Amino acid sequence: MKYLNKKNKKSRFVILVLICFLVSGTYLFSVNTVYGNEGENFPTNQNMRIGLVYDNGIVESFQASSADGFIFGYVNQNASDKFNVFFYLKNTKISVAHIANLTKNSAGRYYASSSNIAVGKYNIEFNKTFSDFAEAYNFIGTLNRDIFKNVFSAYIDGKIVVRYGSFTTADSARNNISSNSQNSPVGLNLAAESNKTTVVINPDTNDIIFQYEDGNNNFAAAAAPASGTNLIYGQSIKELSSKNTGFMTSSSNNLYSGAFVYRVNNVGVEVINLLSLEEYVKGIIPYEISPSWHEEALKAFSVAVRTYALKSMNRHASSGFMLCNDTHCQLFLGSRRATDYTNAAVDATKDLVITYNNELIEAVYHSSSGGVTENHNDAWGGDLRFPYLSSVKLPFEKYASPERNNGIWTRTVSPRELYDYLVGASPQSSRFKGKINSDISSIIINERSPSSNYIKSVSVIDKNGNSVTVRNSDTIRSTFGRYASSANLDIYRVSKFKSIALSPQLEDNNINNSRVSSQDIESGKTYIITGNGVTKSTPGDGVLNVLSATGMYSVRAYATGSDFIFDGKGWGHGVGLSQWAMQDLAELGYKYEEIVKTFYTGVTIESVTNVKK
Repeated sequence: MKYLNKKNKKSRFVILVLICFLVSGTYLFSVNTVYGNEGENFPTNQNMRIGLVYDNGIVESFQASSADGFIFGYVNQNASDKFNVFFYLKNTKISVAHIANLTKNSAGRYYASSSNIAVGKYNIEFNKTFSDFAEAYNFIGTLNRDIFKNVFSAYIDGKIVVRYGSFTTADSARNNISSNSQNSPVGLNLAAESNKTTVVINPDTNDIIFQYEDGNNNFAAAAAPASGTNLIYGQSIKELSSKNTGFMTSSSNNLYSGAFVYRVNNVGVEVINLLSLEEYVKGIIPYEISPSWHEEALKAFSVAVRTYALKSMNRHASSGFMLCNDTHCQLFLGSRRATDYTNAAVDATKDLVITYNNELIEAVYHSSSGGVTENHNDAWGGDLRFPYLSSVKLPFEKYASPERNNGIWTRTVSPRELYDYLVGASPQSSRFKGKINSDISSIIINERSPSSNYIKSVSVIDKNGNSVTVRNSDTIRSTFGRYASSANLDIYRVSKFKSIALSPQLEDNNINNSRVSSQDIESGKTYIITGNGVTKSTPGDGVLNVLSATGMYSVRAYATGSDFIFDGKGWGHGVGLSQWAMQDLAELGYKYEEIVKTFYTGVTIESVTNVKK
């Protein structure tokens, strides 16, 4: 689910310029790249940098496979992001690690250790540089491999060199130099130590295949295409897509086109997928929505996803990539689920984006709205800055259909469980810690969004009378996240009220008196008429106000349950495009342009090449 948030680090309105810092290690990245120059038009199908492994998720090694081998090279971190070729490698499996004494676990992953070393930290370098990798491999072919074991090429600070060996200590490497120097055609030196050296390993043999260091973490590997490659050192690949590369499979069995860019430090490896925009969109579609949906829904969503990606492409610039692969940005797990059908929808809308006043829109979306979307300012606060993200009634959305598992929902929680959640596991727990200290006694709905009826302000009160008020509908959804999938909901305890009904009596063919009877009214099972239409009767304070012919009077509940009931509809923040409602419109015969303009009001669909950054 995509959203804007003015007040936290996930803001779509500002570019974060941070230093990425991991407390548990001692590494530091201070890359503050901004992708593209303001005022330029967007190019067609530009390359995108997508973070796959980063920050706290850093790993000590990352394994990939490719049926037709790999192309090694480097990628300068700039707007063009071309892949500059080193050489083709026929190996079908590689592991990329940071330089260290590495052992290997049962899953085949390498990690730093002081025992059972599989790959040593220290290498010996031949005192010679080469003009290209062909010359380096010709040199390797002249060596006595019984003496010089595990020989490999390396690209170190712009120079091509040849190294050998995998030693656990510097002394053991120096001893080898002493023993073998007379057998070498050139001088031998202990390779310089650095914690930014990328090590590529053959996981089947534990041999080093390649090393790279340039101080900028630019090493990259792409799968060789099935048709083979004639690429040689110095050539480049501009469009990183399945047209020019094969597919790499990660250890999680995800499938990726384009290239992996590896960034190493003294504690591990970060991995970025560099691939074309259209290839990225093809990977998003079948993970965010069903790949079997109507083709017009797939087209509409392709346009929204493409727009979102370009509008947000500086979101993680300080960390060296554009977008992450999680729902914080857009869920991207590669191309495994993509089909010819879903890819055709992306191809049919190539380069098309959504604009408002000649600028890309904030193309936020969510799963289901429950029949009405939310104003962005009611969800996230502030003023209505983006008129195209205003509340829209969606009477055609089949959110209550039995086939849908997220359209309507009811969850129950005890006062103690709710207290524990609010001060502990809730994403908004900092609002409650130190401010409430006992079981929750009541939840008062103070205000609803005037256009959508989503809860906009709510007060939580504990048994000791302590109170916390939460405002903005998406913050409220986040606050009660375990129990609320949307702020389009009611929160109440089951209360029972006695009502007095007058039943006319017929005597001598005349109605001249009435019999009094009593009936129960139960909150959540009766309905009232409000300014927003018919809604459930859910009096949170146990008092029901009744309008009668003689005026307004109050009825107090004679019985109230202890548990709180969260009774709602929809899934997500409710702003912008509702994925399920999009599918409903497509099934009604609407074209993708009409679908897009239903959710994003007053917008234009045009080629990205007409839009300035």
